[in-house]
This record gives sequence, structure tokens and C-alpha cells, in this order.
Amino acid sequence: MQHIDPPPFDARDVYTTCIGNARPSSRERLESFTDAVADAASAYEVAAQGQALHTLTGLATAPTAPRDRKALEGVYTHRMVKDRTPGRRIYEALRGTTDEEGRRRDNRCPLCGEGLVTTLDHHLPKNKYPLLSVVPVNLIPACRDCNTGKLVTVPVKAGDQTLHPYFDDFSHHPWLRARLRRPRGNEQPSMKFFVSPHSDWSDTLTERLQTHLKVFDLDYRYSLLVSSHIASTNHDLTMAHTNDIAFWLERKAEGWRYRGNPNTMGYALFKALAADEWYVNGGWRSSSVETNLE
Repeated sequence: MQHIDPPPFDARDVYTTCIGNARPSSRERLESFTDAVADAASAYEVAAQGQALHTLTGLATAPTAPRDRKALEGVYTHRMVKDRTPGRRIYEALRGTTDEEGRRRDNRCPLCGEGLVTTLDHHLPKNKYPLLSVVPVNLIPACRDCNTGKLVTVPVKAGDQTLHPYFDDFSHHPWLRARLRRPRGNEQPSMKFFVSPHSDWSDTLTERLQTHLKVFDLDYRYSLLVSSHIASTNHDLTMAHTNDIAFWLERKAEGWRYRGNPNTMGYALFKALAADEWYVNGGWRSSSVETNLE
């Protein structure tokens, strides 16, 4: 969950670029939607800035003809994503996985903060909102898990909106939290991830944060990652003095801030371990280091 700068592309320019090599018979029909695409992009940006994308129900009905809707979806699929198409350069710039010289960037998925960006996610799905198929602010760089897991989720009320990396920034408060699940028998310690909002935040915002975790299945996905971190931590703690453990874990948590943002899986994990008296006071020894490291 990381805020990123909106793309510097104009929606009208992107659309006209993408349809630039269309055959004359198709181009005339696609060009007839240019103003509608530009207007839809403007309405989208206003709604996103006001955290009101759920109000764009009118855009979902346009155009009405199935043939036209399919053609607009195809502008993204066939004229932006495919290699050697007019919009491919824009696609790669929006995805942002390499710099201008082709070098790989450290591009973490802004939706989950863990996966690496490999694709673009339509924040409002293109099969529901075909006019937004190639609107830049509707295209979010994402990892494969976030893109496929979200599917065609559409918000119907304010609380249904997932966080929008271009327009939402709640990194000033650590709202992603975790709680240690103490092992039973031969179980390994695990984590439960949840939302802990700021006291001044509205119920709607809290619901949005919860929706984001649910839609992208982050509690489950993060829980699959923590076992190796806990195992490595248990090993490191064999060399730490008992009185220093909580402080060491707090410092470890601070190292997991990403670009100053505390809402990362690692920050929540190590803050939870530092706050758990059972773990700090020897619970980390409950499973053998050898077992944890396998």
C-alpha cells in the first residue's frame, strides 16, 4: 500500500496514439469515441480525488452496444499491451519496471507492497468501464497476484473502494497491524494482519482499508511470507541478550519502512513481535531453530 505519482500522460493523447494504426474501417468508429474517453477520464479523476469512484455508475453503461464495448476493450488488449503496437511504449512507461536505458527498477507493487510489478491493473475493470480501458490514471502498476486476485471487483458504495495508489496516501499513520498467533503443540507461530485506523479517521475510510485487505487477500498472502522471517529472527535472537530483544525487534521494524511508509508486511510483523511479551520473554524458543529454518 504505497502512494505513487500519477502518470504524466493525457488520456486523449494516449487513446489517439493507441488507435493510430487502426484500419480506416475501424478507425472512424474508434475515433468517434475520443471525446467520450476524454470526458470519462476527467470524471474519473474528479471522483478519485474525492474518494467517490463508486458514483461513476453512468460510465459503466456507456457505450451501450456490445460491439462498441468490445472494440474499446480491444484498444487496451490489442493496441497497448501487444508488442510493436502504437501504445506499447506507453504501456511500458505506465508499468515502469525499467528505466529509459532498459535497466530494471526496484518496483514493488503499490497494492500489496511485496510483489514486483509485472503488469497493469485496471482499477475499475475494463469490461465494466470500457471507456476507461486506456485511461492512464485507471491503470495501476501491479504484481501478478494483485492483478489476478482482484478480478472484476466494482465498488457499489464508498466503503467498497480499494486504495488508489495515485490518489490515496495514508502513509502518515501505521494502520496495517499484526497480531502473533502463539503456536499450539508442534505448530509454528503465525500472524494475523488487520486494520488499526487512526482515531480521527471516518468509518468509511476504515471500511475502505478493510476492503483493500480483503479484495487483495493480504492477510492470507502475508501469512504465507512470515514463517521464513520468524524463523530467521528466531535464529538471530539466539545471539541477543534477553533485555535487548524488544528494542532489537523495534529497530528491525523501522528497517521495513518503505520510502517512509510504515504500512508494510515487515513493519507490522516486527512491531507485533516486539509488543508480544510471550515472544520477547522466550516464546521465540518454543520451536527449535533447526525446525524453523527448514
